[in-house]
Amino acid sequence: MTLTVEAVYTNGVLKPKHPLTLAEGTEVRLTLSPVDEDYDPLEAVIGIGQGPADGADQHDHYIYGTPKR
Repeated sequence: MTLTVEAVYTNGVLKPKHPLTLAEGTEVRLTLSPVDEDYDPLEAVIGIGQGPADGADQHDHYIYGTPKR
């Protein structure tokens, strides 16, 4: 199971922002990365798709073959 948890580091202790669903005494491996609030994981792929100009509006037509609205 992989779980991404946001936490705050205070006085030498990582404090999760939300309760964790782990049994007491469970050992975990942490990989830490600072939160970059301006980071958008989809930014690099936005706009690279090719398709019809009305693809979002008429997606049922293009996916399922229904008549255009």
